Amino acid sequence: MRRADHELDAASSGFSDEELEQLSVSSLYEHGLSPWAAWESENSSFGKTFRKWACYPSVLPLCISSDHGVHWESRCWPNEVKNKYRTFFTWHKKKSGLMGKEHGKKSYHVPHPWVFYRRKYLPNTPANRRGTLVFYAHSNSTTTPLYENLDNYINDLKSLPEKFQPVVICLSFHDIQKGLHKELRKYGIPLVTAGTTASQKFVDRFYSLVYKFRFASSSNVGSHTFYIMEAGVPFFLFGPCPEYHIKGSAAVKDGKQDLRDYGDEDDILNLARFKELLSSPQDEVTPEQYALVTEYLGMDSKMTRLKASLILWRELFLHLDEVAWAYAKLFLRAASKVKSFIFFRAR
Repeated sequence: MRRADHELDAASSGFSDEELEQLSVSSLYEHGLSPWAAWESENSSFGKTFRKWACYPSVLPLCISSDHGVHWESRCWPNEVKNKYRTFFTWHKKKSGLMGKEHGKKSYHVPHPWVFYRRKYLPNTPANRRGTLVFYAHSNSTTTPLYENLDNYINDLKSLPEKFQPVVICLSFHDIQKGLHKELRKYGIPLVTAGTTASQKFVDRFYSLVYKFRFASSSNVGSHTFYIMEAGVPFFLFGPCPEYHIKGSAAVKDGKQDLRDYGDEDDILNLARFKELLSSPQDEVTPEQYALVTEYLGMDSKMTRLKASLILWRELFLHLDEVAWAYAKLFLRAASKVKSFIFFRAR
C-alpha cells in the first residue's frame, strides 16, 4: 500500500501537498484488471462495486453504461443517450423510465452498488469519531464554483461550535490537479482527499475518510451527501452556495449554471425540499432524511443480484468482438508503460 493510503489513519491532521498530489494521479494499475468499456460504469469505483454486487468477474468488462454519480435531476445526458451500449443502469427511477421511453435504451432501475459494498465490507462506523469533514465545492473540466467571499466561509467554518471541531476540508482530485490545495493552505485548515475517481480504491478511501468524523458538511448537495447519510453520518449544509460557472460543456450552455438545464420543475422542487431537511445540523440522520437519501440511491429497486448478473453476462456475449479489441488495447497500453519505465531506469 502506498504511503498516502496510510495517511487516511491521520485524517484529522490532514495530508501534505505531496500526499494530496500523489492520490490525485491516475494510474493504469489502479484502474482494475479489466479494460473500461464505458467510463460511466467504471469511474468512482462503480466497476468494482457493480462486479461485487452482481457476482461478476473482475477481469471482464462491463458492456453497459450507467449514471456517473448520485443526482437529484432526471435529465438524460448526451453522453448517456449517445453511448453505444444499449443497456443503462440507473438508481434514479424517473430517469430510468425516460431513458427507455424517450431514448430507446434498455434501462434498468438498480440499487446503487456502493450501498451493497459498504454494507458488506464497511458496515460499521467507529464509535470514537470526532470533528467535521467539509466537502469543498469542486470543479471539473467545464464547471467552476466561485464563492462570493471565501474568507468569510472559511472563518465561519472555524467558528463552528466545539462539538463540530476539528474541521477538515476534503478536496476533489480535479482541484488538487489545479493547485487549489496550495491556495487554501493560508487558512490553516487540514486538507484531505479521497483521491482520483479513476482508482478502484476510491470507494474504500472515501468511506475510510468519512468514518473518521462525527459530522460532514458542504455548501451544496453532491453525490457525497447521499453516500455519507446512507452510512449513518449526519450531514448538514453550511455556508453560502457558490455560483457555478460553465465553460466548454457539450451538455449545457456557457455562463452561470441554470438548474433548469439539469432537471424539470419537480426535480428542482424536490431538491429544495431536500436542502431544507439539511439546513440545520442534526446529531443523527433523521428518518425523513434517510428516506429521501435511499430513494435517490435506488434502494426501492426490484432488481436482484442474480438478474443483474445475467444482464451483464448477456451484454458481454453480445459484444465479444469489442471485448477482444479492448483487451488488445489494454495490453498495448500496459506494454508501452513498461517500455517507458525500463527506458527511464536504463538512463
